[in-house]
Amino acid sequence: MLLTLCPFPITAHHASAAFDRDKLISVSGTVLRWQFINPHSGLWLDVFDEAGSINEWTGEFQGTLDLYRHFSWNKDTFMAGDYVTLTGYPARNGSRIMSVRIVGFEGENEVDVRIALD
Repeated sequence: MLLTLCPFPITAHHASAAFDRDKLISVSGTVLRWQFINPHSGLWLDVFDEAGSINEWTGEFQGTLDLYRHFSWNKDTFMAGDYVTLTGYPARNGSRIMSVRIVGFEGENEVDVRIALD
């Protein structure tokens, strides 16, 4: 058996390098699908841009345990056709994906999903 010691912490895939933590963006659209899975839950939206074209955006969330324990979210929290606003940190590579910080439900308050991690 080989044992390797590392003098510094290893963050694996949980590093935030993929997202620009210095910018917050918001997109609003219609839910296409919701995956309540580990290690990260995901929400896909159809979003209209300024030209009237539809673009698919993906919002990445923390895992199911945090979402359930802190917000009582589950596999039925979002349904296809729901209208929501996502605010979060955009992907550094310019793709239409974000690390979600806040979810705004139509007709309801916003939920800061990152408070579960602070």
